[in-house]
Amino acid sequence: MNKLILFVLFITLKIFATEQIPDILIYNGKKYEWRSFNPGRNYIKKFNFKVPEDAIETTANYGFYNFTYTIENDSLFLTDITIIVKKEKGLDSRSVFKDFFKDKEKIIMEYSKIQTLPYGKQIEVTKSNWTDIHFTKYLLFEFKNGRVEKNYDLEYKRFLKLKRDLFLKFKQTDEYSKYKVTEIENLENFNEFRPEKFSMKRYLEFKIIGLIKTLKE
Repeated sequence: MNKLILFVLFITLKIFATEQIPDILIYNGKKYEWRSFNPGRNYIKKFNFKVPEDAIETTANYGFYNFTYTIENDSLFLTDITIIVKKEKGLDSRSVFKDFFKDKEKIIMEYSKIQTLPYGKQIEVTKSNWTDIHFTKYLLFEFKNGRVEKNYDLEYKRFLKLKRDLFLKFKQTDEYSKYKVTEIENLENFNEFRPEKFSMKRYLEFKIIGLIKTLKE
């Protein structure tokens, strides 16, 4: 693929890509954007709820619903579900939590995963015509059946140090050797357009949070 085609593709994506409305995590009284996969979508699928007639699906809210979670007493709860609706003066949101769960104020999420929530200022670093993005701060939670087993609230440099420490420990495991083989194709796709190619070691360190099962060092 030549540089002209790549440039046109990049401009096309910039023009037509729509930023998704984030889900919300309320933690210590503050709201954080939860932009990656979260448990609410899978949870409500098993009930086969009918989508409300006034719900609008746009390019910014695929799947109709947005979810709010709250961490209380070191447990993760689903506390609201909203939809986008049309009003006379434009679009608005409406809660449907009580429509689905009439007798509940909140629902424990039996969620087991390490979850990363970047927040703060977004920083763009451009080198060799390639831009990488990171944030100034990161929340990390290790959830086990909805309970917070371990958590961090870190500045970016300390977040990188934690990843390095976790990776050094991970290198001593049999899982490391396995991932060196199974991640070959993913590494090739990751490197395809990057001017500075990652080695497998650097790539696995970059992805370490998604590879491990615990934040405990």
